[in-house]
Parts: sequence; structure tokens; C-alpha cells
Amino acid sequence: MSPSSPNIIPPDAPLPRCQRHRTTVAGWRCERCNETLCPDCVVGRRAQTVELVACERCGDVAQTLLTSRSRVSVAQRLKGAWRYVFTPSGSQVIVAVSVFLAALRWLVELAISFSALIPLTIYGGVFWGTFFTLARDSARGETALRSPDYRDYFHDAVLPGLRGVVTFAVVWMPAFLYVTVVRPLLQEGRSALGAWIRGLDTPGLLTVDPVLIGLLLLGVLWLPAALLITAARQPLLTLFDVPGTLRIVRRLGRDYTLVAGTLVGLGVLHLMTHGVALLLRMLDLFVISRVLAEAVTLVIPFTAAHVVGLLLYTRGDALGYGLEQDYLTPVLGDAQPSRMAPPLRDAGPIPFTGAAARAIETGSSNDDTLEALAAAVNARDVPLAMSLYATVRQQPRLRVPPEHHLFVGQAAAVEGNFPLAVAALESAADTAPDEPTAPRALVLLARVLGERMHDAPRAEEVYRYVLHRYPDTAAARFASERVSPTSD
Repeated sequence: MSPSSPNIIPPDAPLPRCQRHRTTVAGWRCERCNETLCPDCVVGRRAQTVELVACERCGDVAQTLLTSRSRVSVAQRLKGAWRYVFTPSGSQVIVAVSVFLAALRWLVELAISFSALIPLTIYGGVFWGTFFTLARDSARGETALRSPDYRDYFHDAVLPGLRGVVTFAVVWMPAFLYVTVVRPLLQEGRSALGAWIRGLDTPGLLTVDPVLIGLLLLGVLWLPAALLITAARQPLLTLFDVPGTLRIVRRLGRDYTLVAGTLVGLGVLHLMTHGVALLLRMLDLFVISRVLAEAVTLVIPFTAAHVVGLLLYTRGDALGYGLEQDYLTPVLGDAQPSRMAPPLRDAGPIPFTGAAARAIETGSSNDDTLEALAAAVNARDVPLAMSLYATVRQQPRLRVPPEHHLFVGQAAAVEGNFPLAVAALESAADTAPDEPTAPRALVLLARVLGERMHDAPRAEEVYRYVLHRYPDTAAARFASERVSPTSD
């Protein structure tokens, strides 16, 4: 659906009203009479595995009205962000990660010399792996927490750990280089700090070196952008693109300022939680003290991950994160038609046009029809291929290659013929379940269901089937990022 489509309501435009019930917000537009309709003015109808919404008056298909996620501002979404970790799933993840990190910290304390690097590296990988997993889940609109399963330790822990370390190193590198290279008087700075702490008559830190203070403030302002870039899986070299980062900040505007201020506040709270964790460790109840100390220090970072994810969820298109249509949401959310009509016949007629109609009129043989379809697919002639495919669908005995089903399914999705797209993609997977085309077709099917037809439950069923049936494929990795966490 094009961004200029009349079915897409700009975020700054008023929501359309039902043309029959003027006080009610509309959620659909009829393709024939062009009326905007509320749930009482549309009828739900099922044809095969496809659920349609029809105009109650003329019976034609009614398309869902969409609007940008940014209609609900980042500020509104942040109001409930503090509840994120204080949920059943949040408690489970914090306890599980805390136990693991407490064991790793204990191993670091027991290790001798460089052998401590091994558990320390695993510690950082687990922390950052969980942080970026939560940020990306929040960027998809998930409200429940889940930790990485670490089936692929390199991708689930090692890479996130490296990205987290690089992110922080880049942000604080200017201040570090200034202190260690540009300003050779590091020892004097330490003496000034010590004197200030003892209350001697020396200038405070703000007047000791305003350049250093300025660089530290720059790091504070830069950090949210760096976390956004890393969570969005942008190349690490993007972190060094200062003009590009400034463009992102400018595009996000007040939302970036709000999130940056929120993260600064969370950073202050995080320092306070480390004081609480120190007191807990001083109790020396061994396992209990260690686990509680880790849990206390995880609350704020996990909340920060959610905050970063909320900004990505609402304004991620400013970073090029995902597709434009990913940021469209139904005007009425999950609202459904008030009434359901009896299901249509499973084999409802499909109008034949062009070459398909001529094939029927001339009585072409089955082989000729299949050859014509293959030629249309090879020539990338979308209208001819879709017409011939409609003819073939009425002849179940014909065996259409899975790649032809896949081509028609893709073409139908682009053309907006979602019922045909669903039927073709299902056939592509069913006719050759062990071919490479099957998982690709199923992922496309799930995207059509979820992103185009806004049937999230069915889309998630298809994604979960891909994870179960094709676990070691690129399709499964794509699906794993789009299914909601389970209670397993």
C-alpha cells in the first residue's frame, strides 16, 4: 500500500468518522462506494483460509484504514515504561539472568590473572545479548520480556557483547583521548579530584577542566543515538559517522531529547542501585546476596532497553529501521466487525481475463496452459501469469511447480490481491514442503497476513510453524524476531 493511499491517515490529520455514524471513528473504507465505515457498518466474512471485511451496504471489500504509530507519541508510551520489568515475565527474566551473572561474577573473583577474561567476556555477552534482545522486542511492540535462548552463542552473546563494548567505547572515546593524550596532566587531575573530595580549597570539578566536562556531556547526549544505532543492527561503522548521527538526532527532534533525558535519569538511578547492590554483597549470604545484587542492578538497564525499543517502535523509520509499512497500524487497533456473515464457498469463482479467458474459449490443453504459465513467469509478465494461474487453480489435477506458486503469490501481494496471494503462497509450501521455496513462501505468507491483512494471530502461527519445521534456515531466523515470547 502506497504511503499516498487514501487508506493511510497521516499522523497529524484528524481521524476519519464513519459516514453513517458521525460521532464514531471509522476503521475501514469501502473500495466501491468509498464510504468510511465503523465496526457496525461492516460485515466479517470468511473465504477459504482468508478473512475479509465487506461493506454492509454494497457488499464490496472494505480495506482497513491505517495510520502511523507516531500518532501515539513517545511521551505517551514512556508513561508506562516503568512497569515493563515489574511483570511476571520481567521477574522470570531478571531472576534467570541474575542467577547466571552471579555465577559468572563468582568465577571472575576466583580466577587467577588472565583466566578471569573468559567468565568476564561471557558476563558481558549475556548482559548485552539480553539488553539488545529486549530493545528489539520492544521495537516490535512486545510488552513481555524474554531472554536470548543462546542456541547460537556467537550471534546471541559474543556479537552483542562486542557491539555493546564498541558502542560505549566510541561514545566515551573523545573524553578518554582528551584525558590520556591531549591533556598530559592526568596526575594533576587526580590530585584535584582528591583535594576536592577532601574539601580543600581547590576549584570544583566543573571549573577544573570545562573541556573535559563538555566532552562528558557530549557522551551523555551521544549515548542514546549510539544505543539506537546498535539496537537497530546498523553497521558498527555508523557509530563513527558523526554527521549521520546528527541527522538522526535532528529527525527525531523532541522525541530524542525526551528519551535522552529519560536515559540520563535512569543512569542516576542505576548508580544508586549499585550502592544497594554493594550493601547486599556486604551481607555475604553467598548465593542470595549475589543474586539479589545482580537483580537490583538489572532493573534499570532492562528498563532502558525498553525505552530505546519504544523510540525505535514509534520513530524507527527515521533510522531506516524496517520498512515504511511496518510503522502503519490500524486506526481502530484490534477492533473487529460487529457482525459475521456466513462463510463464502471454498471454491468461489475467480474472474478470468486476457490469456486465461482465451485459453478457456479455445480449449487449450493442460500442458499448453502450464507452458504458457511457465513462459509468463520466466518473462516476469505479472498480469499474464496471474490470469493463467487463475485458470490453473480451477484444474486441481495440474501440477504447478512451487516456484510458479511463489512468483504469483509475490505478485499478488504487490498488486494488493491478498486472497490470491495467500492461496498461492500456501500452495507453494504445500506442493513441495522439502524444497527451499517452502520456508520462503511461508515467511511471505506470514508477512501478508500480519502486515497487509492485519491478522496477527494467524501470522504468528505461520512464523511458529517455520521455526518448528525449518529451524536452521534464514526464514527461521527471520521468524524468530517476529514471534511473541511464550511461557516456556
